[in-house]
Amino acid sequence: MRNGLFFGLLALAFVSPAGAASSHGGFSKAEVLSVEPLFKSYDLIGLAEVDSRGKPTSMILAVEINAPREVIYEIFKDPKNYYYLSTLFKENRLLESHDNTLAYSWASRHKFFSFTGENVVSLFPPRRIDIKIAKSTIGNGNFHFNLYKRGKNKTLLVFHGHLNVTSSDWLIRFLVGNSPSMEQAFNLAIGVVVVKGTKSLAERMFRGKKTTKHRTRGKREGGLVSLSGNDVKRIKPLLRRGTVILSSSVRGGKLKQVVTIEELDVPRIALLKAIASPDLYPKMVGSISKVVVHNKKAAQTEFSWNLGFSVFGLKSRNRLTISPKGVDIVGLDGDLKGAQWRWQLVPSANNKTIVAYHGWADVKGTAEVMAKTVKREPYLEHGIMAGSNMVMLRAIRRSVEKATTRKTKLAQK
Repeated sequence: MRNGLFFGLLALAFVSPAGAASSHGGFSKAEVLSVEPLFKSYDLIGLAEVDSRGKPTSMILAVEINAPREVIYEIFKDPKNYYYLSTLFKENRLLESHDNTLAYSWASRHKFFSFTGENVVSLFPPRRIDIKIAKSTIGNGNFHFNLYKRGKNKTLLVFHGHLNVTSSDWLIRFLVGNSPSMEQAFNLAIGVVVVKGTKSLAERMFRGKKTTKHRTRGKREGGLVSLSGNDVKRIKPLLRRGTVILSSSVRGGKLKQVVTIEELDVPRIALLKAIASPDLYPKMVGSISKVVVHNKKAAQTEFSWNLGFSVFGLKSRNRLTISPKGVDIVGLDGDLKGAQWRWQLVPSANNKTIVAYHGWADVKGTAEVMAKTVKREPYLEHGIMAGSNMVMLRAIRRSVEKATTRKTKLAQK
């Protein structure tokens, strides 16, 4: 690494903890206290924020780690540990270090393409770790770990930052396109892998277990679990800032469900009509290219859809059911057989609606490229589901809010 570049990185990294803290987001003390009880049911709590134009500005993810903060700092002192945070990132090589700041290079090799980058890590014990992606083919960005002590050997990790994919190589820009929701979904997928990988490695190190690649195990049983009234109350303050993400796992780490929540400025009945009409999905959701309705009853519809993504497509036959819980969709056959989704619609003040979009799918069983990727990095199962939920919810939101605004204007004429 050229000395000029390295010292430039250090200049960006060497800021005083007090000076840098003012630029950090994350959760306030009141927000932390409000959401902490949710960890009894969920193992990850997230918040995705956008600006007034809908452009992504930040991602916040929080997990509880059964290990003291000192163990987490030990992980980030040595780039050799980073491979065990995620096997997607290999060839982690220390370039230079000075006091509590180090620069390292990394690479993620795949069959037909590779991603590479150079990062700077700055440690500010006892509560903060900063990571600057200074040069990479996936984009540039700044990320911060805030570590809150919770009891003798427990830590609340709050991860905050944003990866600017517009500065990435052509492949990432192609996959994301011009969609702000896809950019945020990409950030979520990476962020979830990092925080879950940190939790897994820190807990193994604290228990004195051998450092190894993480694997998930366990069997998912039962259906989706709706948010309780208390859950809604706890997350409502966060909904004023953006989209809330809740993820839970079965014992062993495999995905149980992901819930993506937003407060929409439309009445419940308008949302229910849109969600319960799969024949309208292609007009509302760009990734849905075709829908065929096979049969339709008062509260139940069977339909098939084609989902098209940048590098693969999915087809499945589904059953949609309207119930007091909202709208349930189950994959009956095809690539998404067994998948489950639920639209939980909670009326809110001023004719608004809180929408909790639940989802689960066997990601490894959907497509060959997905199967290989998730086998290599199991925590992508959580990140991909969170990202796809967000894209679907945002698409429905845009369509329904636009239609509601149009009707309001016509009524006023």
